Amino acid sequence: MTILQSLVALYERLERRGETIPRQGYAPVRIGFVLELNSNGEPLSLIDIRDHTQRKPLAPKLLMPAVSRTSGIKPAFLWDKTSYVFGVTGLEGGDGRLLVPGQGKRTLDEHDAFRKEHCEALAGLDDEGLRALYRFLNSWSPDKWQSSGFSNDALDQNIAFRLKGDFGRLDERDAARDLIVSRTAVRSTSATCLITGEVGPISSLQPQLKGVAGAQSSGAPLVSFNASAFESYDLKQGANAPVSEEAAFKYGAALNWLLDRAHSRSFRLGETTVVFWADQRLDAGDGVEADAAEDDLWAALGGEAPKDADAAGAAEIGGAIQDVKTLRRAPNPKLQAETRVHILGLSPNAGRIAVRFWLVDSFGHLKKNLDRHKRDMEIKPPPRNPDQKAFALLYEVAVQRKAENIPPRVGGELARAILSGGRYPSTLLNSVVRRVRVDQDINANRAALCKAIINRDNDQEVIPVALDPTNMNAAYRLGRLFALIESAQRAALPGIKATVKDRFFGSACATPARVFPLLHKNAMNHLASIRKERSPGLAHWIEKEIGSIWSGLSDDLPKALRLEDQGRFIAGYYHQRFSNSDGASEAQSDLASEIQGDA
Repeated sequence: MTILQSLVALYERLERRGETIPRQGYAPVRIGFVLELNSNGEPLSLIDIRDHTQRKPLAPKLLMPAVSRTSGIKPAFLWDKTSYVFGVTGLEGGDGRLLVPGQGKRTLDEHDAFRKEHCEALAGLDDEGLRALYRFLNSWSPDKWQSSGFSNDALDQNIAFRLKGDFGRLDERDAARDLIVSRTAVRSTSATCLITGEVGPISSLQPQLKGVAGAQSSGAPLVSFNASAFESYDLKQGANAPVSEEAAFKYGAALNWLLDRAHSRSFRLGETTVVFWADQRLDAGDGVEADAAEDDLWAALGGEAPKDADAAGAAEIGGAIQDVKTLRRAPNPKLQAETRVHILGLSPNAGRIAVRFWLVDSFGHLKKNLDRHKRDMEIKPPPRNPDQKAFALLYEVAVQRKAENIPPRVGGELARAILSGGRYPSTLLNSVVRRVRVDQDINANRAALCKAIINRDNDQEVIPVALDPTNMNAAYRLGRLFALIESAQRAALPGIKATVKDRFFGSACATPARVFPLLHKNAMNHLASIRKERSPGLAHWIEKEIGSIWSGLSDDLPKALRLEDQGRFIAGYYHQRFSNSDGASEAQSDLASEIQGDA
């Protein structure tokens, strides 16, 4: 199943489940007031339907007939703001705060356009509610606002209509829906849709997607043919890859629903926006259990519990969310291992949306991949915050650890590696090593990244979880040696602000043959000072450890270390620098505790 086919199926499942998702010809609109009319078209009351429990009254989002309006005058159908409906807009009062009714430069033109379009569309209809609106527009004039008794709070709010005695709005009446469908019908060439396989009118332009980080705020298409270079056989726009109007609307509406943060179905990884959804099992009967499991999964992966969850359910989902963020276990026991999960990564690309990655997998296999990443990232001593999000690792490769500085494409590539179980991106190791050499900050996350990337590339554990004195790799041993040389300096010069790490780490990691002879000479001087002024036992232990490491190195130190060996150097340094030695004396343990406190 392709991406677009899966999104069309998702739309149909959401529609069956009763989710508030746009219908073709409709779009979500914030409606603040409803004008009640009698059958003669006389306005009876302007009902405030906003939520007043919020800090500022919030109009609810309702599905209304869609309108595409830019800077010109174009009325909506069966709803609009007060300048279109009443010919009245809000102007600043004498105190500069309260709004008073009045007309702007084009308010009367907007009202006239609204009245003309509706009178043409509603003339001759038999529906009582639509006739009432027709009569209202033919009898209303903007100067009646003052005597209507309507609140000025409604000025510039979106207004819908309803007939007295009806609970529904006019746009919900059957006659209105038929009229909306006929008004939005597009006369275009028919062809076989590549998504559904059915013959129907083909969409010339694909839907605009909103919510992808870095893309145009007004929306950008996932599929487009915006230049002649992308067209062939004299076909124009959507005819190059025919998708029916219905299928295009459905996949666009489904993807926009996923991208809406209110639904907790998306999150950002660097420049990549990731969305998730799960398939409903065909054997799930009425689908109640499958829908609940899908909601739990999406809430867990997205990071928020559903807003309508009760207290017990919210607590259960909250625990599941934490489990997924920290990669401890499956997010919800209700989920079946065979549940199919779709994961789509999107990035902006020159006016359109690019697919960064697309994964379809069972939940059981996805969990195994998450667990594998957790094992790969295990290191001792562990990071101070073991419950951090899995993708917080991206901040370790960003300048000043700011989200906007995360290298391009690394987020999507890391997500693909974690979720698919494949190799980590080679650019990630390069980024980690570069950041360590620049800021000399070697922490658990950076060392663990070096370990995970190198081990997965070699399909075996070449870098251990904890300090391994028996590891004979030259780069790993040189990292340990550098940590011991720094420890000797710190012990000989208590309270020192800048150590050899701040001056020599980058060159020691890249070109050890040029640096280590000098570092070793200075370390011997520091050991002599420790032996005389502080602790002979500590000096003996450090000297013994240094000698043990030297004994496993060849006489000719490497002139340069390749990128993977620089990662081993960092891991070796971290293990030696922040690990307690079983053979250390009390004084050595004190030094190790001091070092550990700086991690």
